Amino acid sequence: MRNRRKSTISVEKFLKAIDELRERSKGGWVIVVEGKNDEEALKRLGICGEIVIFSGYVETADRIKDRKTIILTDFDEKGMEIEMALVRSLSTHGNVPDVELKKKLFLATGREVVHVEALATFYEKLICETRIGKRLN
Repeated sequence: MRNRRKSTISVEKFLKAIDELRERSKGGWVIVVEGKNDEEALKRLGICGEIVIFSGYVETADRIKDRKTIILTDFDEKGMEIEMALVRSLSTHGNVPDVELKKKLFLATGREVVHVEALATFYEKLICETRIGKRLN
């Protein structure tokens, strides 16, 4: 069973998406998350740029306006609902936010992770397993 689960996880794609998130954050992209735990998880992943906690569609859109934005809400029904409505709200400012990076991240986990706050733990687990695997080979 463990091998089956692992086969759906793309370590390389996940790590590449994390690197892309870090680089964009350093480059001035704003990342929108649902809550404080999500923000803390991103900081554990080395995200050092601005992270905005969702505070309502109009309020969040007005705060971000036309800045380059990544929407990184959870990969569940509520997160998808927030994403779609926030995309509409940001469009009133001429902002077309990135939602593809979110898909890359969560799909690379083999759908094992659906909450942003779990990404850091998943990442740490992957790094640990990779190091152990290298020592065993």
